[in-house]
Formats: sequence, structure tokens, C-alpha cells
Amino acid sequence: MEIQALIDNETEKLLEFILNKYVKFDEFLKEIKSIFINEELLYDNILKSNENYDIFFKSYSIVYDKYCYNPYKLRIDENLLLELNKLINNEFGYRDRNIIHRHFLHEIFDYTRIENKTRELFEKFENNNYTVLENYIFLTYNLYKIYPFFNALAIRLIGNLYLLKNDYLPVILSVKNKSDYYYVLQYDFNRFREVYFEFILKNLKNLGKILGYKNEN
Repeated sequence: MEIQALIDNETEKLLEFILNKYVKFDEFLKEIKSIFINEELLYDNILKSNENYDIFFKSYSIVYDKYCYNPYKLRIDENLLLELNKLINNEFGYRDRNIIHRHFLHEIFDYTRIENKTRELFEKFENNNYTVLENYIFLTYNLYKIYPFFNALAIRLIGNLYLLKNDYLPVILSVKNKSDYYYVLQYDFNRFREVYFEFILKNLKNLGKILGYKNEN
């Protein structure tokens, strides 16, 4: 069975388990909220020992409550991306200077090119023939190449909102795989897509363990 079919199969079984356990999907999202936000902050090196951790947790929590429980009417575009970043980080536009991302081997885009590149990306995102998962990976890969903000919280969140909107489960990246994740961003999209499918499958299995799901097959 190809990996996308494996993911779809695991997703269907896990969703059935979630609905049997929580009755409403919103209750599941509430259950994983703290885990999800903490992992997202940890992934961007915002640790509990950080003096601003509580501020980030509160702002992310507000965004989570506003968007995650009802993502179906959202338009996944650059306006939403900017809105997410504004609410999480209190930043009202794209980054205004060049930065060095210590995990990347490649240079991220010059800040003067961000707006045009982001607009071009979402035009392609809205008009390609990819599956939902491929399009999610396409969006994630290219937003990381542009790296429009000073951290990646809004990048990952908009991808997860797209997944939720299309009845997939959110991806909670493990910090244990962080080096591997950034390493494969050096490859072209086709190679990244191949590896990222594996990340998604691992995410489903880890999420199942957190929820107490036992796959007997």
C-alpha cells in the first residue's frame, strides 16, 4: 500500500476512535490543545524556562480557540497567514530585515522579496492538482523556503488549519525529529514530499499513543 493510502487508512481509523471517545471532534481538539501548543512552542525553542513562554502560550491559545474549532469557512491564503502571525507574535507584517536561520543550509529569501513570493506561492497553492496532503506539504515546504516571519509558528499553524479544514488530523512535529526535518528542506520538493509523508505517518502513530488508541491490525 502506498504511503498516502496508509495515512488515509490510519486517519480514518483514528478519527473513528476519536469520535467514539469524545463524541464531538471539538472535545478532542480541546483535549490536545495544551500538548499541541507546548510542542509548537518547544519546536521554535520557546521553552517553559523562557520568560516570555506564558505570553506566547496565551496568544497561541487565543488563536487556537478562534480558528481550530471551525476551520471550514477559512480561506487559506496570505491574509490568513498574516493574521495568524499578528495574533501569535504581535507582528503586523512580514519580517523587515534579513536573518540567518541556524538550522538551514540554504539562505532564506531576502526580506524585500517576501511579499511577492508569498503571493505567488498562494496562487500556485490554490491552482494546482495536488491531493490535500501533497498541497499541505507543498505549502509547508515553500513557506519555509521563504520564511516570512521571525519564527515559524504561523507557518505550521496555517498548514494544520488546512488539514483540519479537509478532515485530516493536525501534525504535531516532534522536536526529536527537528534536525532530520530541517535537513530534508535542503532537498527539492519531490524528495521533501517523500520524507514528509513519513513524518505525517509518525505523527498519527504518536497521536494515537497520546490518546490511548491501540491499533490491533
